[in-house]
This record gives sequence, C-alpha cells and structure tokens, in this order.
Amino acid sequence: MNLPHENPQNPQKSIWVIDDDQSMRWVLTKTLANNGYQVTAFESGSVALSSFKRAASEELPSLIITDVRMPGINGFELLKQVKNISPRTPIIVMTAYTDLDTTKHAFHEGAFEYLPKPFDIDDAIDLVGRACAQADDRGAISAQQLPSDIGDWQSPLRTWAKQQLSQGETDILKNAARTFEKTLLDCALEATRGRKQDAARLLGWGRNTLTRKLKELG
Repeated sequence: MNLPHENPQNPQKSIWVIDDDQSMRWVLTKTLANNGYQVTAFESGSVALSSFKRAASEELPSLIITDVRMPGINGFELLKQVKNISPRTPIIVMTAYTDLDTTKHAFHEGAFEYLPKPFDIDDAIDLVGRACAQADDRGAISAQQLPSDIGDWQSPLRTWAKQQLSQGETDILKNAARTFEKTLLDCALEATRGRKQDAARLLGWGRNTLTRKLKELG
C-alpha cells in the first residue's frame, strides 16, 4: 500500500483505535499510520472515553474504531456515550461475534459500519476512507448551510418547504419541527460535552423533558 502525499490543505486524519487485544491494536495502528493517518491506540473503552470527554473540539478524532467485547466499558456503551457527546463522530465497530443481533445493535446505536473479525486489511482501509470522507462531507454541508446572519435561515427553509409542497408532502410541518428540535438537541449536547442537565438548561427544558426528547427523536 502506498503512502499518500501530504497536503497542507488537508491535514492528517486522526483515528482512535480501541481494543484490549494488543496484537490487534498494533496491526491497525501500523496499517493506518502507513496509509497516512494519525493514530492513537487505547487498550480500554474507559480510558478512551475519559480522553474523549477531556479533549478540546480540535483534538477530537476524525474516526473511532472500537472492539465490542472489552473489560469495563464495552464497545456499545462507548459508542452510545460518544454519540451523546459528538453525534457526528463516525464510529466503526469490530468484533469476532458476527451474529445478527450484534450487528443490529451496532447500527441502532449509530455505528457508521460493522467490521467483522478477521477482516481483510485492504477492506478495512477502504472502510476507514469512506468513514472519513462522510465525516468531511457532513462538515462541509454544515458549513455551507450555516447562515452568516441569524435571519438567513429563513431562505433555505423556504426553498425546502417549496420543494416538499411541490412533491405533495403532507407532513411538512411535523417533519420540519422534528428536524429543528433534533438539531437544537444535538447542538446543546455538543456544546455541553454530553452533560444532559447542562444541555437541558441551555434549551430551557427540565432534565425529564430532555430525556424524553432523546427517546422520541433518537
């Protein structure tokens, strides 16, 4: 596999690898580094989660790759907590237990993709590339849609509403309200690093209201 050319306009993607298996951490770290990624490895979900909570926004990884079955915090719990803090961070879940329930659980909790062990290294690198690309696309879309002035949000909303009405959409108000609430909730959780009580205070909600909204909008 060839090393990519470094581009100052496109800095190295930071990837966190979390697995209690030292040999798996070594293989992934070596392979990803050889393909131009900046890799940080953790032997437990607990240590990784603590580091994630303490990290500044610019220090957060572009992608997380985590095993499922680990002592302490398992991959699913890690996935859930990371998504509460930073919903846009893509997470690849890997495990040797490739049963349907495990796969469904991974996607239900918001995993980008499921990687069964043992896996082909080239397939893993391709998956990592797609995950990082999707993260870039989401960031670019958000930046493009972010209005320079708070009043500008009405223009794209009007365009979207006209498109929906022209297509015969009848639940437009319900769908728009749900999307609006979900966006505000995600932003509040990101701003408070996943602290639900602080996020509820930002939104003017009680803690019970925020918990209910998480279930409704999840």
